[in-house]
Amino acid sequence: MLQPGDKKVLAKLTAAVAVVVVAIAALTTVLVVTDNSDPLPTVSVQAGDELVRAEPDYWCEIDMTDCRPADPRRVQQLPVNVQRAPAPVGSTVLVSVPHEVADGPWMAIAQYATPRGTYRVFDVEPSESTFTKKFVSRPDAVLLGIQVWSVSTVLQDAPDGMDSLDGSILMRGTYTIDTVPDGFTIPNSTELADRRN
Repeated sequence: MLQPGDKKVLAKLTAAVAVVVVAIAALTTVLVVTDNSDPLPTVSVQAGDELVRAEPDYWCEIDMTDCRPADPRRVQQLPVNVQRAPAPVGSTVLVSVPHEVADGPWMAIAQYATPRGTYRVFDVEPSESTFTKKFVSRPDAVLLGIQVWSVSTVLQDAPDGMDSLDGSILMRGTYTIDTVPDGFTIPNSTELADRRN
């Protein structure tokens, strides 16, 4: 049975809880009203025993609107958000892209170090064909890094549109992953010719 003093304590406690509930509701409303953006799509990277999620350097809608953190066409230097995922020599790295990237064409660019120099391998994936790619770091071709590029529908400097011989397709987002093995130094920094897969 409650005593008169207990009723006062319960009343104060109930009032305090009501104030906290109102404060949480108000804060939630402010957060919802001020942050209407969805989280940025992330790329999953499995390197060795470690799984990391890479956020994009920048991300735009497919028509190059609503770019976060910045529109790459409007800045002098593109933002870079490097995610570290060291890949030991002899290991396989798996890169999985979200549906926002795989819905359209996308590219993976891997850079390797060899005794003769470094080279990049370009691989273009058609829409909705591939969500995960495999990269191997070998003693004769050590994986240094991977970039993922998501293609937009916007052409730049192309006066005749898709029929133009000039111009370039803009990337709606890029991801940068540093896979240099811990303690590895590049034996020869000569740049060799790029390759296509």
